[in-house]
Order: sequence, then C-alpha cells, then structure tokens
Amino acid sequence: MQPRLAPQGVRSRAAQAVIGETGCSTLVIVLLATGVGLLLDFQITNLHPVFSVGILLLSIPAALYWAVRRTVSMGQKRQTDYVRNLALAAVAGQAGCLSVVLIFLALFAGLFIDSRLNTHPVFTIGLVLISVPISLYAMIRMVLSSVSAIKLTPPGKPGEAAPSAPATTTAETSAKAAAKKENGS
Repeated sequence: MQPRLAPQGVRSRAAQAVIGETGCSTLVIVLLATGVGLLLDFQITNLHPVFSVGILLLSIPAALYWAVRRTVSMGQKRQTDYVRNLALAAVAGQAGCLSVVLIFLALFAGLFIDSRLNTHPVFTIGLVLISVPISLYAMIRMVLSSVSAIKLTPPGKPGEAAPSAPATTTAETSAKAAAKKENGS
C-alpha cells in the first residue's frame, strides 16, 4: 500500500503551521533568551559563557513546550485537523532534543558550581547522573502530550463520519464465540 500525498493546498498549510507563526515565535523565544544570556554574561561574568549557554539551553525546552500548547490550542477555524496533527507530530519529533539539552545544562551547571567551590568532579558527575532520568521523563511527557493531542480521523474524506459496523444479533455473536472455543483460539 502506497501512502497518498495530500493535496498541494493542505501541504502548504501544514508547512505554514510547522514553520509559520508557531515556529517563528518559538525561534524568537530562543533568540531572545540567547540575547539575555549574552547581556548577563557581559554584565556579570566578564564574558564567561555561563548565562548565555545556560539560558539558551533552558529556552529550548520552554519554547518546545510553548509550541505544543500553542499548536494544541489552534482552533478549527484556522486550519484542518491534518495540519494540526502534522504540527504536533513535528513537535513530538523534536522532543528528542530535550534530553540532550537538559543533560548539557546539567553538565554546564555542574562545571560552573565545581569551578566556584573547587570540588571539580563532584557536582558535575552528580548533576549529570540526576539529569538523565529527569530528561528522559520530560522527553516522554512531551512526546505523550503532543501525540495524545493528535486527533485521528477515519480514512476517507475529511469531515466524513466513519462507516458504521453492520449490526449483529446475539445469536450470531454466541455462534462466533462457540466456534472460537471449539478451535481453541
């Protein structure tokens, strides 16, 4: 069975949903966080990249979470379920980066704390070990929330109801159950 391609209009609306308003505003969140981090580095740490890296790594999961919530809240008036589902699938696909971001954030935080307290491997190793299950939990939660928000539509025309199953009588149902028992299945 070959997958069907969606009509051109639907594909362009899907691309707009993924890289349109939600995608651009997510990028703006990450860029603003990077700017704030650079400003804090310049003012506080004499250009040591603690804040710029830390705030950047914090902004990525926050922006992904915001993108999921924004996509879920998009109304039916603006786009079809197909476009909304495609945007949610794109966000779910990007959730794998969340683990990497959180682990690197723990690594940089551990290095920073160890350099300030002269306890070099202690906080770095501890924070990285703690961040692994936390990052996996956060990634799974993000994937499950975006996938659960996807609305399944039956095959056929969008907006068309699913065909109803033929009605069976109780005699037919009991006959099928007896046949299964005789077969041993």
